[in-house]
Amino acid sequence: MSRVLVLSPHPDDETIGCGGTLVRHVEQGDDVRVVFLTSGEKGGHGRSEAETMRVREQEASEATKILGLHRLEFWREPDGALRATTAAVDRLRKMLANFRPHTVYLPHDKEMHVDHRAAVRLLQRALRAATGKRPDVLMFEVWTPTQRLDEIVDISPYLETKLRAVRAYRSQCAVMGFVPAVRGLNRYRGEMHSWPGGDYAEVFTRLLE
Repeated sequence: MSRVLVLSPHPDDETIGCGGTLVRHVEQGDDVRVVFLTSGEKGGHGRSEAETMRVREQEASEATKILGLHRLEFWREPDGALRATTAAVDRLRKMLANFRPHTVYLPHDKEMHVDHRAAVRLLQRALRAATGKRPDVLMFEVWTPTQRLDEIVDISPYLETKLRAVRAYRSQCAVMGFVPAVRGLNRYRGEMHSWPGGDYAEVFTRLLE
């Protein structure tokens, strides 16, 4: 059994970026934990931040349940202002030491969203302070297609489950066409990069430092 940690800057990043791969981990019997670094409270589209936090955390619980995940943490770092603070680095360092993940997933370091890039810095600093074997760090794409493809995962058997989980983020899907966008990106990756493989794929860039 492999231990897997997902660092999701906002509720929905985990599903959009690596939802199919996470379903595969669950099918393999792996221990998967998800940390939502922020609760996306700035993305309320007219709701108050408090109401948005409640809604998006509930959606995250529904989406991850669809994916087969049940071990979630909401760290409630500030949305739009995620930083690799001493407190956040120490909290993540302790989690890495206690859980000892074999693999960590998070958005890639060239993403246009500032919180996504900040999540990478947070992990890098926590890893530098950590002891023990370094996990394999695989970075996924959400807002910005990644350029270096180090891992390609055929998610064809899991695509519909992933899309059901995306739909659980109703507050976000109401204003953005995430479902067709995700289907299209995964179809593109499957067609262009997954050989031999199925029609749909997720791709990852490995963090080397």
